[in-house]
Amino acid sequence: MQRSARADVAGEEGGSVAPEPQQRASGTQRPSGTQTRAQQTPPRSRPSGQTGPQDDFARLVQRNTVDVRQQDAAARRRRRNPVVGKIALGLAVVSAAVDASAFAVFMGGDTKFAFGICFVVVFLTLIAAVLGFIAAVGSFGRWYGAIGVVVAFLANPVILIVLLVMVAPEVLTDMGG
Repeated sequence: MQRSARADVAGEEGGSVAPEPQQRASGTQRPSGTQTRAQQTPPRSRPSGQTGPQDDFARLVQRNTVDVRQQDAAARRRRRNPVVGKIALGLAVVSAAVDASAFAVFMGGDTKFAFGICFVVVFLTLIAAVLGFIAAVGSFGRWYGAIGVVVAFLANPVILIVLLVMVAPEVLTDMGG
């Protein structure tokens, strides 16, 4: 009596099928022919102390979810205090206010005092612009720093005079006399 090779492989029971893997503990059962991806792939054993991107990826695929804990921790580490950008913006706003007061003093007739105030405002806007640039580039309050640079640029008396000469030169001829 000869037995086929299949019968030898299947064993003495006459070719019985291997039992299905255990179902999840949640109580949901699938029809006998369907299996989840985690049930289809056997768990891989890895040497102790060896983890890598492939193993993490396989774990995430098996769980059918994304692990965002590590991404959140990295984002918290990179986030810096926006105090430099806020200082730059505040200094730019203060310099714009001082520049407006210098213009009011100039219109009142005290040109020497207005000229002195303008020197102070030039240096204030320069400091505000440098701090805003550092904040924008170094992510110490990017938006505060960028807005601070723009406000400092527009509040600078030298820039205002150049813009006034380009836009309306007839206004400057009336101011001198």
